[in-house]
Amino acid sequence: MRLLSKLSYYYFWLSVFVLGITGVMLFLFLRHEVSKEIEEQLELQTDMVAEEIRMGRNVNFPLVQITAGDVQLMKLPKVFKDTLLYDRLQKESEGYYYFAESKKINSGYYRIKVMTTYIGWNNYSRTIIYIFICIAVMLIILGTLVNYFISSRIWKPFLINLKRMKGYSVSSREELELARTDVKEFQEMNFVLADLAARGRREYNALKEFTENASHEIQTPLSILRTRLESISQLPVNDDLARLLNDAKQAVLRLNKVNKGLLLLAKLENDAFTDKQSILMDEVLRRNFELMEDLFQTKALKVTQAIQQKEVFVSSSLMEILISNLLSNALSYCPAQGTVSISLNPESLEIGNDGPPLTFEESKLFTRFGKGAPGLSGNGLGLSIVKQICISYQWTIAYRYAENRHFFKISF
Repeated sequence: MRLLSKLSYYYFWLSVFVLGITGVMLFLFLRHEVSKEIEEQLELQTDMVAEEIRMGRNVNFPLVQITAGDVQLMKLPKVFKDTLLYDRLQKESEGYYYFAESKKINSGYYRIKVMTTYIGWNNYSRTIIYIFICIAVMLIILGTLVNYFISSRIWKPFLINLKRMKGYSVSSREELELARTDVKEFQEMNFVLADLAARGRREYNALKEFTENASHEIQTPLSILRTRLESISQLPVNDDLARLLNDAKQAVLRLNKVNKGLLLLAKLENDAFTDKQSILMDEVLRRNFELMEDLFQTKALKVTQAIQQKEVFVSSSLMEILISNLLSNALSYCPAQGTVSISLNPESLEIGNDGPPLTFEESKLFTRFGKGAPGLSGNGLGLSIVKQICISYQWTIAYRYAENRHFFKISF
């Protein structure tokens, strides 16, 4: 739920609760005041009736009952209650209040009971509820709308800055521009975000420069080492020295691949590949397979292909790397005379190969330097590079093992 909607939601239910409590209190207060006023009026009518009796006049007031008696009447308490009387004209019961009091008038004792009609509390409550609901609905709806639009205006700079932060990258050449606001808390947030973006850009540029310099500086001595080892291997050497030279050359070669792989991962994580263009993935897949076809034949692998046309908007160099790494992974881990399957359609790319189950946890399959079996020539970065390329283009890569076969599926 969005922030403005959440604020309006809480404001709505708070208004309903407050107005509901207020309505109940209003009804009880009115009931008490009206009842008190009616009781005072009935007491006044009782005194008027007593005055008429005291003056010896004939009392013939409607809704008045006078009962003469002895001194025992004086023991009866005052009574103020409501009751129902049947109306023969309307043929329904009507609500009445009555007040009864005993009085000594001249030398006699009388019980005087006076009555008055009133609108029943059901009608009172119904009328109050109707009026109150209308007022409450208008207040809640108008209040919620006003609160929403006022809040949206106040929070507008925050939402704009949030959108800009989502699209901001430390690798971008454009500076982060934040919308100005007169709200103190948002001003402080803008200051913190601007400072954070500036520090992130400085750290990114420093890391980028270090990575490029380190890669360049490491590449030069590696080339020298490889050249010198090649030269030494041309000289007369015994078997032990030849074996050591071969191990050294393999180590230098692997170190060279690791250096290039780590540099590639660093560029991928920093979104350094911006040369996107429309590419036919099926052509790239066929071309890379043709380049590696001899290697597949060397291991006597049976390759089945089901390739359809698929156009993607990506960096051409990254597409070459992705396809090459997936094919190399299948080639490396498929046993001799095994089967490799290649399937491409508009929705996904899937490459499968025969092989025993993983000897490590599946969650480590796409981690750096994760190798499935010792002694293989890979540098342990191939699948992590594939994973990072998929993340860069918001593709999904999944792994499954079924019927003694490994499957890697990329969904576009």
